Amino acid sequence: MALAGLAGVVAAQPVETVREPLSETPFPVSLIPPGGASEQRLTGTGLREVTVLFFPVHVYAFGLYVDARGARASLSGFAGRSPGELAGDRSFYARLLDMEIAMSLRLVMVRTIAGGDVANAFDDSLRPRMTAADAGAGAASRALDRFRSYFEAPEIATGTEIVFACAPPGRLTTTVGGDEQESIDSPALCRALFDVYLGTEPISVEGKKTMIAGFPDLLAAPR
Repeated sequence: MALAGLAGVVAAQPVETVREPLSETPFPVSLIPPGGASEQRLTGTGLREVTVLFFPVHVYAFGLYVDARGARASLSGFAGRSPGELAGDRSFYARLLDMEIAMSLRLVMVRTIAGGDVANAFDDSLRPRMTAADAGAGAASRALDRFRSYFEAPEIATGTEIVFACAPPGRLTTTVGGDEQESIDSPALCRALFDVYLGTEPISVEGKKTMIAGFPDLLAAPR
C-alpha cells in the first residue's frame, strides 16, 4: 500500500471515547494536554448544573485527566482501594490537590453562555480559594486578571472545548476552542482551579466522586 494510502487509513481510526452519562458528551480516554508532550488518561467525568426557576440546567460537562505514570508513583499508597473508598477518603483528594502530578480538566459547553458570565463564575469560585490559600494579593490578582481575559469573547458557544492543564510546580496552560492561551505560572491558581472540582466544597458533589472513579484501575496497572 502506498504511504499516502496508509496515512489515510491511520487517520481514519476512531478515537476511543466515553460519554458523560447525563449530557451524552464524549470524552477521549486520553489526550495530550496543552503545553505538554506526554499523554494523560481520563479518570472520570461530571456535569456542572445550575438551578433556574427550580429546574436543573446543564451548563458544561467536565472530565479529569492525569499523567498515569506520575499518578502511580505519587498515589501508590491508595492502590487497591475501590472507587467508593477513594471517594470517601479526604486524604486522597488532598494528595491530588498537592498538585505534584500533571493533571488537566477538559470542559465542554452544553449550552451557550456569555463570555463575561463564564469569567465571573470562575472568578467567584477561584478568588476566595486563592485568598484562603494565603496567596500574595498582588500576584493572585494578576493571575486572575489574565485568566479572566481568556473568556473575553461575546459568548462561549455550545460545543466549545476548554482545557486547563497544570504541570508541577504550578504552570497553567489553557486552550479555549482549540486556541492556546498564554501560560500562567501560579501554583495558587492551579490548586484553586482543581479545588473547585475536587475540594471540600466542590461545584458538583456527585461530579467529585465520578471524576475519580477510574483511579483504581489506573493505579492497579503496572508502572
